[in-house]
Amino acid sequence: MLSRFAKLTTMIATMALMTFVLFPSVSNGQGNDRLARGRQLYIQHCASCHGMDAKGNGPVASELKTAPSNLTTIAQRHGGKFDSIHVQLNIDGEKEVPAHGSRDMPVWGAYFRSTKGESYSKMNVYALAEYLKAVQVR
Repeated sequence: MLSRFAKLTTMIATMALMTFVLFPSVSNGQGNDRLARGRQLYIQHCASCHGMDAKGNGPVASELKTAPSNLTTIAQRHGGKFDSIHVQLNIDGEKEVPAHGSRDMPVWGAYFRSTKGESYSKMNVYALAEYLKAVQVR
């Protein structure tokens, strides 16, 4: 029987592979390209916990101590306002998120900075926030 860590690793690897199969190339341009980039990043880095529909029901969710948030109701939970800066700070890791636990949890800003620097990180965090804004329930 696979250990809990092996199961999580397998699920995350499967989600990452699906990203590259379903979304082989997305440019870093403006408008729709930014949303497409945000969607690609979401699937690659967030969907394993938050689910493909962003409702907190990803394949890894049941293995976590704290259930992932429903990301489609961010605006609803904040009086109908989607605060993009607040969301970006949460993604980047500049704001503590109690549900994410210790900093051993992937902090995407630090991850993006470690791969290609500050500008790359900011662009990706912004694209993720724009994607989440687009999937808010109305």
